Amino acid sequence: MQSLSESERKKISIEIPNLVGEQIVIFRKLRNLTQTELASMVGKDRQYLYKIEKGRVTPNIATLAIISTALDISLSQLFEKIK
Repeated sequence: MQSLSESERKKISIEIPNLVGEQIVIFRKLRNLTQTELASMVGKDRQYLYKIEKGRVTPNIATLAIISTALDISLSQLFEKIK
């Protein structure tokens, strides 16, 4: 097992939220939901959901599980495109 360098950790902490946010946008649009509608479904405000979708905040795993449930997908589907 190897240690991650500071630059590797930083890269991951930027890329993962962006990729998850992109997945949320894809599934939200597939279900014809607006940000406001999805935010209401999960008990968050639209601005917070916008920040999640843009990768500007990193939601905790419980919030991601709530979002995936509202989108009627498995939590793992949010992470499918992430290696």
